[in-house]
Amino acid sequence: MAKMKNDYFKLMEQQVSYCVQASDLLGEILSKYSAAEIPQQREKMHGIEHQADALRHDILSRLSTEFITPMDQEDLLEMVQIFDDITDALDEAVEDFYMFHIVEAPEDAAVLAQVVNRCVNALLQAAQELKNFKKPEHLRQLLKVVNKVETEADNIYVEAIHKLFAKEESCKKLIGYKAVYDRLENCCDLCEHAVEVMEQIITKNT
Repeated sequence: MAKMKNDYFKLMEQQVSYCVQASDLLGEILSKYSAAEIPQQREKMHGIEHQADALRHDILSRLSTEFITPMDQEDLLEMVQIFDDITDALDEAVEDFYMFHIVEAPEDAAVLAQVVNRCVNALLQAAQELKNFKKPEHLRQLLKVVNKVETEADNIYVEAIHKLFAKEESCKKLIGYKAVYDRLENCCDLCEHAVEVMEQIITKNT
């Protein structure tokens, strides 16, 4: 019987570990925000994103020569792309601070970034358990954690935008701050999308 040449579960875990690294860095940036340090921090974040992108290309290259995959190749490809999208979104969050010349971080950005960090760490635990998708009891519990944190992020995002438009009168700040909030909330939305694909994999195989 033909065997897989590559451990795609380990490769996907490694992808999500880059999401965690990027989220950790974002948390550090926002815990003591300094506009003067953003150019250097931006380059550091780009470095993580480039490593994640290289891994995605490596996985796709491996898949192009693989005859046996642990799940439907379509699902595997979607997971790989979503994980890469999460790292991209975190990279783009730092890019927003640079592009919009944000001098002071938005009021709730650090809080939302902490929730994003919890969300990607919960996703990493789910990715580590994904190999057991045919016996999914524990995996399902981990997916619920991601969904719960994503809902928390949604609530913080809504209140942050509500406060922003109630208090802020500078159009420049409104545009920049909203872009940051949108990007952070999108990180959690992408984690939720990853969970939806994992649930789809469970349904197909049980």
